[in-house]
Amino acid sequence: MKTKALLLALLLGGCALQPSWRWEKVGSSEADYQRDEKLCKLQAYASADGMVTGAQVRQMHRCLEGRGWRKIARES
Repeated sequence: MKTKALLLALLLGGCALQPSWRWEKVGSSEADYQRDEKLCKLQAYASADGMVTGAQVRQMHRCLEGRGWRKIARES
């Protein structure tokens, strides 16, 4: 019983980790997003030393926005 409860808690916790938004850029593909995300992460997380801060995440988001991506609500 404890195993089932733990499994359920982990499953529900994992669902909560998905953001309520996603990135979109008109006329762009998933490959375009992956390329831009990788470049922005390289810039923003260059000094992360394995630990990413909220400021670095915001910097990465600004980088994506600078490349024309915008956050839109994720459909449920």
